[in-house]
Amino acid sequence: MQLAGSSAPSAGHCNTMGTALSMNTIAEALGMSLPGCAAIPAPYRERGQMAYYTGKRIVDMVWEDLTPSKILTREAIINAIRVGSAVGCSSNCPPHLLAIARHAGVEHSISDWLEYGHPMPLLVNCQPAGEHLGEDFHRGGGVQAVIRELAGAGLIEADTVTVTGKSLIDNLALAPDPYVDREVIKPFDEPLM
Repeated sequence: MQLAGSSAPSAGHCNTMGTALSMNTIAEALGMSLPGCAAIPAPYRERGQMAYYTGKRIVDMVWEDLTPSKILTREAIINAIRVGSAVGCSSNCPPHLLAIARHAGVEHSISDWLEYGHPMPLLVNCQPAGEHLGEDFHRGGGVQAVIRELAGAGLIEADTVTVTGKSLIDNLALAPDPYVDREVIKPFDEPLM
């Protein structure tokens, strides 16, 4: 119990690449959350700030008629698979993404994980596949750094629209901090695995 408790030092977010951090990563890769949102640890001041900005953005999305059906496309699903595989997401992600796609009316099958996910190198050195914690992933550049690596390798469907109203690639300019800790987030051509 003590070991399990020490792996979750705060409420609300995995400190390893468990289901919460993994699904937050998938949401950001899908374009369904603001850039830089996925890996913020629960007790960080930025988590509350991101919640505020998210609420503001949702109101604007209503005025813009930017609905989930315009964001959740086949290309967005492929991006999520690639990013999820590159970060070493939880094994809970495939069934969750299948359910999301089904509700959105987007074609997606488990074989897509073999086609688009299996060839991805593991770029994130985060437990349980690596050494570092989720907080290090956040501080080291988070999902936006991984998207940058995959985009540089031509592996991001660049024109997918996101909740910002911009593409996933255009969102890279909106990310909070372009710093990348190369001990935690490896370059595409020098992956962890």
